[in-house]
Amino acid sequence: MGRLTYFMTMSLDGFMEDATGSFGFAVPDEATHQFTNDYVRNAQTFLFGRRNYETMLYWETFDSDESTVAADFASVWRAADKVVYSSQLDSVTSARTRLEREFDPAEVRRLKEQADGDLLVGGATLAGTAIRAGLVDV
Repeated sequence: MGRLTYFMTMSLDGFMEDATGSFGFAVPDEATHQFTNDYVRNAQTFLFGRRNYETMLYWETFDSDESTVAADFASVWRAADKVVYSSQLDSVTSARTRLEREFDPAEVRRLKEQADGDLLVGGATLAGTAIRAGLVDV
C-alpha cells in the first residue's frame, strides 16, 4: 500500500506564491532541487489540479544534454503516472497522464491500496481537498 504525501515548495512563513500569483521566489538552489528529486523519486503517481499541472508541464519537454539536477527531475517527472483533476481542461498533453473531472476520494483510496510506491499531491486547493478527506498520510 502506498502513502499519499503532500509535497509543495513554500516560503518559511507558509506562502506558495507571492501577491501576483508567482512562485519565482521559491526556485530552488541545486542542493534543494536535489533533495526534491530524491524525495519524489519513488513516487509512482502525482496528483495535480489544473494550475499545478500546467506549471509542472514544463518538465515534459525539458531538454538538456547535461547531467544536472534539473534533467534528473525531468526524468522523475516523466517516469511517474499523473492524474489531473480539472473541469476546465479539455485534455492533457503529457505522457502517462489521465484527466479526471472531479476528485473522488474513494478512487484515490483505491490508488493508494494498489500502489507499490508513494503518491504525491501538490497544490493548495487539491491538497486541501485530500486532507479534508483524510487521505494525506504525510
